Amino acid sequence: MKNIVVIGGGISGLTTAFYIKKLSRAAGREVTVTLFESSGRVGGKIWSDKQNGYLCEVGANGFLDNKPFTLELCDELGIEDKLLPSNENARSRFIYINGKLRELPSGTLGFVFSDILSLKGKLRIALEIFTKSAEGEDETIADFVKRHLGEESLRNLVSPMVSGVFAGDPYRMSLKSAFPVMHQLEREGNGSLIRAAIGRMKKAKEMKKKAELEQKKRIYKSGGAAGPGGVLTSFPDGIEYLPRALEKALGDSVRLNTGVTRVESRDGRYIVAYDGEQGPGALEVDGVVVATPAYTAADIMKYMDEKITSYLEEIPYTKLALICFGYDRSKINHDLKGFGFLVPFEENKTILGCLWDSSMFNYRAPEGKVLLRMMVGGARAEDKAMLSDDDLIEAVKQDLRDSMGIGAQPEFIKIYRHRKAIPQYNVGHSNILDRLDGRLEEYKGMFLTGSAYRGVGINDCVNNARITAEKVVNYIK
Repeated sequence: MKNIVVIGGGISGLTTAFYIKKLSRAAGREVTVTLFESSGRVGGKIWSDKQNGYLCEVGANGFLDNKPFTLELCDELGIEDKLLPSNENARSRFIYINGKLRELPSGTLGFVFSDILSLKGKLRIALEIFTKSAEGEDETIADFVKRHLGEESLRNLVSPMVSGVFAGDPYRMSLKSAFPVMHQLEREGNGSLIRAAIGRMKKAKEMKKKAELEQKKRIYKSGGAAGPGGVLTSFPDGIEYLPRALEKALGDSVRLNTGVTRVESRDGRYIVAYDGEQGPGALEVDGVVVATPAYTAADIMKYMDEKITSYLEEIPYTKLALICFGYDRSKINHDLKGFGFLVPFEENKTILGCLWDSSMFNYRAPEGKVLLRMMVGGARAEDKAMLSDDDLIEAVKQDLRDSMGIGAQPEFIKIYRHRKAIPQYNVGHSNILDRLDGRLEEYKGMFLTGSAYRGVGINDCVNNARITAEKVVNYIK
């Protein structure tokens, strides 16, 4: 009998524990898995908070169905029938530019006639096919976009997207680490994304549709709102339903209100010290998966290896505030037909963007009400996330007045603050991972997974968790 401890009850830790148990059973191995979660609930930053009939997503509000990983997990958990694709209303997305909400075009013709970019900006994109490959291996997102698409595309399109996904700074974030597909496309196209896209289109015509896509069609017979990368998907009770389902599947393996204080290596095994409701204790185990944020992992592992701790401490996180406003629908003149909007940094607004949550999904607001969720802070304006409640509320109300013409007072307000919200994959991030991987080679049976390393989205976390589980099971064989 082998004993494995998973530290952290977020989506990464839960999924890793689930697949360790599943894969070890399939391999005929007897394994005991214990998952320690320091708080009184699972999910980590995935939290669907129900208040006064409103459902506020404190972190991610769903996952995209363009990758099979989370869909497959839902199928294995038996909750595929609970999936909730986003509404058709969520199809349109907007950018706030020069005092006006401008809809993102959905095709080549739409792009040509859109007012997102000037004629000069559009002509600059047409020259992308002549772009040469970068000289260095790692460059910022800003440098990459300026080389390929120009300054205006960076300002009006890519910069707000980086803020929306990472709450990040494109002048510091690594293209290679944050958007590895774009990095690969440049290589495939010998410097040009357009050449690479044409090449992939030709290959796609020769390939049959993958089995995962057929599975998605069976699940989504009615379709959904297709965004840049698929249909945003959640559950009627919010995205927290997924970690709750994993907790149920894991049963007694999950130990809440039990924080791990340190991990030490001893004679090829590991000592995991913890402190829980029944007092402190320790387990001697065969393997450990640390699935916490990088800063927590650094604190836990400092007794085992100072170099690993120092590498983990190099991964920065940014401050972010989420503000939920609920309104009576009759008080909002805007049609709210869309996903919401993002705001370029140069517009000098407080909010990074506004998500029209009750337009995206049903069951997010009481009948006759609407729910808007705003993001404030991020890597380029961290101080704004820490404004006083009163100042933050007034600033957000002013931005909504300017962008959407909302003059009514919200009847529901809820503020959530994250002092360490989203890991930032800045230039040099891949080098940090290489050093971590090299150091971990000295500790067989020790594994790291989570959003701090190779993807911040739910799909990324689920996929990396399964890969980690496979490594664990191969190790204990």
